[in-house]
Amino acid sequence: MKKLHYYFLTGALLGIVSLASTVRGDEKADAYKYAVQGREAAKNKQWDKAIEFFKKAAQADPQDANNHTNLGLAYKEAGKLDQAAKAFSDAIDAGPNDNTAYLNRGKVYTLQQKYDKAIQDFDRVIRQHSDNIQAHRFRAFAYLQRKDYQKAIDDYNVVLKQKEENEVLDRRAFAYWNLGDYDKALADYDKIIQSKPDDKEGYLNRSYVYELKKDFTNGIADCDKVLSLDPNNEDAKNRKARLEVLDKQAHPTPTPTPRPRRTLPPETPKPKKS
Repeated sequence: MKKLHYYFLTGALLGIVSLASTVRGDEKADAYKYAVQGREAAKNKQWDKAIEFFKKAAQADPQDANNHTNLGLAYKEAGKLDQAAKAFSDAIDAGPNDNTAYLNRGKVYTLQQKYDKAIQDFDRVIRQHSDNIQAHRFRAFAYLQRKDYQKAIDDYNVVLKQKEENEVLDRRAFAYWNLGDYDKALADYDKIIQSKPDDKEGYLNRSYVYELKKDFTNGIADCDKVLSLDPNNEDAKNRKARLEVLDKQAHPTPTPTPRPRRTLPPETPKPKKS
């Protein structure tokens, strides 16, 4: 969320700078004034006020895509996703070559679970800028939701080449295990755990992959690790119990061979007198 706020304020500032150098007439001046007021409201997270100011800026100068983009970001922060999508569409109309608007609209479509539309917007960004990490990352998430796991992995591979993050490794591992590529899923969880040895979720997720691989011993060991960190963890307790049952079924205790019972005569013979 901090990154989104930073972008919002940066985007607003850039819009104001460009307006300052191209002010022509009262409408441009009004747009500049409203943009400044919108930025101040956004700094204080007064999103309703920011929306009103940026709306006025967009009305005063509808040809400036920045005004629509700022309005869309304010709507998004206020949780008004339909209006945000509309504002970003207006930004695209004002500046068809502005990939920022496509990226932001794709993010809104993702939040609305309109994954096909989101992917189309991210495709547009990636065609123009194949190294846009945000577009790859968000498109991968949309692919995950559509259960298109290989495409999600391909996008996450691009993201991870730039920077290894546990969240991205976790999602790629999820895609791998859904494709049945358990060794690669385990490798990603290994990296997560190496970078964060106290990550309970990492151990629990890895134990599940071990279960899918029928490696119950290692799965139990991961549950034990979680319980050493959090003795009351119900998920670890339940999973360990299940894994122990599965382990016994896979390696049942052999039925013992009946041992002959040693018998004695009814009574001990008396020694013979000499």
